[in-house]
Amino acid sequence: MPQPLVVAQSAPPSADTLGNTLSRDAAGIAGVPADLVQLPFLQHLAEAIPAADVAFGGTLLLVIVLVHATGVRAVTDHVARRSRLIMQRPRIWRVDLLMATSVLGLLLLHLTETVVWAAALVYGGLVPSWRAAGFFAGNTYTTVGYGTFVLPAGWEMVAPIIAISGLFTFGWSGSVLVDIVARCQRIKDMVAERATPRAGTGGAMPAG
Repeated sequence: MPQPLVVAQSAPPSADTLGNTLSRDAAGIAGVPADLVQLPFLQHLAEAIPAADVAFGGTLLLVIVLVHATGVRAVTDHVARRSRLIMQRPRIWRVDLLMATSVLGLLLLHLTETVVWAAALVYGGLVPSWRAAGFFAGNTYTTVGYGTFVLPAGWEMVAPIIAISGLFTFGWSGSVLVDIVARCQRIKDMVAERATPRAGTGGAMPAG
């Protein structure tokens, strides 16, 4: 006669056993970030690029980019508006004046951004005086170099970030100048074309 199949059932885990297991798992998961921090690569990365430098400099870099975007928009709007007016009565001196005011506007924009960096260095306690901060920010922003002045220990990476912001904004200004020069040259070409037909009749259109 076949024997009945008997299924062995284990006792359900107690609450204490389950709690201990969860505690060990949670402790193991919590220990993972600490283990990652101990990796040599991450330790070297933290030494090469400190988080405080990146946070401070990166935030200011974004501010500089926003300031530059606002200024570039103002300059390009001015050029577009004045170009339409000059096209109605084109004169070469007006085109040259437009070019000069555009360059002046971009210069003031870059000086403003240098002042923003200087203010951040002074109020951040990294540079003791406004004169030193302006000199340091100007030299670093233009990638000329910061001379003999060095930021306090632990904040040296702010200087390369200032230089990076200068590379971004000067490249941006360069592309804007290319467009402005092209606009001005088109207007000058139009002045020359209008003056050419009258040259044969002895009544050349005045260029200035």
